[in-house]
Amino acid sequence: MLCKFKVSGYKGFDNEIVLDFEKHKEYQFNNNLIKDNIINKAIIYGKNGSGKTNIGLALFDINFHLTDKNKNMEPIVSSNYLNMDSNHKYAEFYYEFKFDNDRIIYKYRKENLYKILYEEVIYNDKKIIEYDFSNPKNKLIDIEEAKTLNWKYNDDDLSIVKYVCNNTIFTKNIALNKMMDFVNSMLWFRSVDFNGFIGLRNNSNTLDNIIIDNGKTKDFAKFLEENELHYNLIEIEVPNGKILGVKKGNKITSFDSIISSGTKALWLYYCWEIYFDKVEFLFIDEFDATYHFELAFKIVKRLNLKTSFQSILTSHNTYLMSNKLTRPDCTFILTPKNINSLAFCTDKELREAHNIEKLYREGNFTN
Repeated sequence: MLCKFKVSGYKGFDNEIVLDFEKHKEYQFNNNLIKDNIINKAIIYGKNGSGKTNIGLALFDINFHLTDKNKNMEPIVSSNYLNMDSNHKYAEFYYEFKFDNDRIIYKYRKENLYKILYEEVIYNDKKIIEYDFSNPKNKLIDIEEAKTLNWKYNDDDLSIVKYVCNNTIFTKNIALNKMMDFVNSMLWFRSVDFNGFIGLRNNSNTLDNIIIDNGKTKDFAKFLEENELHYNLIEIEVPNGKILGVKKGNKITSFDSIISSGTKALWLYYCWEIYFDKVEFLFIDEFDATYHFELAFKIVKRLNLKTSFQSILTSHNTYLMSNKLTRPDCTFILTPKNINSLAFCTDKELREAHNIEKLYREGNFTN
């Protein structure tokens, strides 16, 4: 699991932003949101321009040099990569993972999306990799299984950590493999503007194909029904295969042609949910931008039941600030300078019976 993340010099974040998943309190409710003493389900709030999208992109920056998964957000991620107000010539990233009893810290610096300047790995308080791309002769690779690696290559854009992990059979430092598996199982997606995603898969199918190819047409109709959307879904033969259709009496039309933007966002969510058994870390950006507030509540409740992976949602919907759904230490307020959970934004002792949304609207939390 991801324990802590830090970023500085990246997009809207000049100073260091720290997202600490081990910083929580001993509330005696919604304990399923904490797993192995780490926050497993979080919601991030912030005003327009506070950096909600950027914090997600920063978290997933690691995917662009450690994995070969989908990166169709590359044009947006690479644009204005470095903070325009900073004097630094690089962005700096810090990830701390916990796997069973092992801890892995991975630090790196980048000049742009793919230009790595420096990498460092600390395994259980011992530095095992350090590589300065400007002075590669002084590299540190303190990994027994990697002693026989051939270092005669000149690809300045290739991550040393990726090279080591992809070319080494680990018998002792298995936490490195677990870190790589974790990163390969990360998924970022959004449905605002267009269907963009980062990670998990190498290709993208149409939403129709995902439902039909996985035999989920009936289950999808049931899912929509549970959310008060009533469609008689059928599969329609078209020249290139099948698409989802809706039948009303003797009339048949494509599902995509008659649904609202909110229903399409829900369709996208359901399609990704099919792959949740392969996910270890999920980030949904502005997941409820087109949802009714009650539908957003239902989706969060549904996600909270899926404890096998960590998830972060961004939202403007303060209706979700409810102890019936989440906890003050799992609800974060983001500004361009800081991120903190509500539990640490007030001196007030928060209890399950408190109306958190009302307290927030009344200005009782200061980040």
